[in-house]
Amino acid sequence: MLAASPAGAAAAITASDVGGVQVIIDSSATPAPAAKAARKPASSSSRGQAYVPAPESSGLPGADVLIRLASAFVGVPYVWGGASPRGFDCSGFTWYVYRRLGINIPRTADVQFAQGRVIAGDPLPGDLVFFQTYDYGASHVGIYLGGGRFINAIGPNVHVDSFATGYFRSRYLGARRFLPG
Repeated sequence: MLAASPAGAAAAITASDVGGVQVIIDSSATPAPAAKAARKPASSSSRGQAYVPAPESSGLPGADVLIRLASAFVGVPYVWGGASPRGFDCSGFTWYVYRRLGINIPRTADVQFAQGRVIAGDPLPGDLVFFQTYDYGASHVGIYLGGGRFINAIGPNVHVDSFATGYFRSRYLGARRFLPG
């Protein structure tokens, strides 16, 4: 049985079974940030590779350091419940990276989404971006890099993904800010 939409939201909610995982989609989700043209070496693939685009200048204190730190973990295996460089799940990754920067955030994606500062408009590099994947509400999180790209722990490892993919674009819920600014 699907949970009802948050109070006051009139949304069409659909569910489907994808590879044994129930995927729930809320059509009232926030539109994904527009991807800007990003220059990337032709020989580099974003999924599972060490290539991470240079962050856009966001004006958020600590964003560049946060993104460099997060980028150091590209290729680390995905491990359900993982929160260390031996293996990360999505929220364990964001929790660990922010913690290394001295910023304490909640451990799980749903609580990070609930407690972060709401972003009006597109996120800035260093903001957390949230998606509704296997459960209703925020069940996946990544760190926004700019240019419609984010770094996250999903699938085989920590890697860079894009809002340009239909999977993430259709599941985007919104962004939250934990960095000062």
